[in-house]
Amino acid sequence: MLKMLRPTDLNEDEQLQRRCRYLATAFGFGQGCCVNVYLSAGGYLGDKFQDKYFFVWMCAAVYITPLLIFALARRLDPYFDRHFGFRKVYQVRLAISMLLGALLVAGLIVPTLGAGGRVSILTLGAAVGMVAGSVASASAQFFGVISPKLVPLFFLGQTASGAYVNVAARLSSFNPDCTDPSVIWYYFSGVLVSVLPAVFFFVNHCRGGLDPAYRRHHRLTPNTSLANVQALAREDGIDVQLQAEPPRCPCLSATTNEKAFIVRYAFLCQVCLIGLNISLTPLANVLAHGKFKLGQEMVLLKLLGDFVGRVLFFCLPAPRQLRLHLCLNWAVVALRLPVWLVLVGHALSKEPWFSDPVLLTIWLPFVVSAAFGGSWLQVLAIQAADEQEKRAIAARMNMAVYYGFVSGVVFAAAFAFAAG
Repeated sequence: MLKMLRPTDLNEDEQLQRRCRYLATAFGFGQGCCVNVYLSAGGYLGDKFQDKYFFVWMCAAVYITPLLIFALARRLDPYFDRHFGFRKVYQVRLAISMLLGALLVAGLIVPTLGAGGRVSILTLGAAVGMVAGSVASASAQFFGVISPKLVPLFFLGQTASGAYVNVAARLSSFNPDCTDPSVIWYYFSGVLVSVLPAVFFFVNHCRGGLDPAYRRHHRLTPNTSLANVQALAREDGIDVQLQAEPPRCPCLSATTNEKAFIVRYAFLCQVCLIGLNISLTPLANVLAHGKFKLGQEMVLLKLLGDFVGRVLFFCLPAPRQLRLHLCLNWAVVALRLPVWLVLVGHALSKEPWFSDPVLLTIWLPFVVSAAFGGSWLQVLAIQAADEQEKRAIAARMNMAVYYGFVSGVVFAAAFAFAAG
């Protein structure tokens, strides 16, 4: 096992943790703004095209296309890591991708205001989704290796963008009946804050503040040669030694099996939690029975509820009995299922079952519980993994989120085809 030796390791680690807490939150916020500005226009665009199912295809574009990026990343990331190093590849995966996402959101203004049709909006939405997926995956890997607690901070920032777009939509009077300047003001309010994480990253990178993070990635990457790590270390004036990995004790096999069990079922639980949420989110205009203003309010409330759920997670004590916490997460899934069935019945009915205030009252805790459980599961899975596996587990749990997206969108699309 490779080990870095430096007298000030403890102080350096504390500084790195503090710096990465801000960066993880910032990247979550920027990535969330790119996606949420696009999604929160569902009511506006549904009204523009007079199609209450158009939002389903918007969600499909932004949620399903990232799987293409994940497939490419799984094949190509080891090559780029090995030949270009973590310093360069994370500049591209995090900072440059974030800037590209902001540029794509700015480009959405043109088709939204009429100089383009549905295909243009969906194509740009797919591009936003792929870039956002790349940033989310890279963030989970980069920050998850440093500390499992940083991944929920990314999601906290991501969902804080939901609170931000709620405020921005109201300040700009963005709604299905708004004027063109309101649309421009609203979109650019998301673009401007989306570029900030990339700026923060480059500043820290150029000042050497991220060097300990790069070294940690090298140390925990099995395919990294000692020569590569020594070359990286010499740039920073530190010593690297090769130490024999301590032999594994047979008595640890049960613990290892338990960790694998926790990771496997945390993955499945994450898919279920996210899938139930996303199966109904694209149907916001359908749940609203064609009231596009109400549909947009439901989307904005969903984004706000995600933020509330992530904040509530931080009130939990650090999980110690991981299997117990996993069972509690599955209990949350079981409690949400009857609520999901009621909401599906409301969407299928010819006449609404609930008044608008009652519908929103049911909708908010349904959304909050998924965001709460999602952060919980991320921490459980990464905490259960061994040090050398944390990066891979962080990426796997991010995949679980997108598998949940896909399952939810597939249900919404099937609903749209059946109803149409």
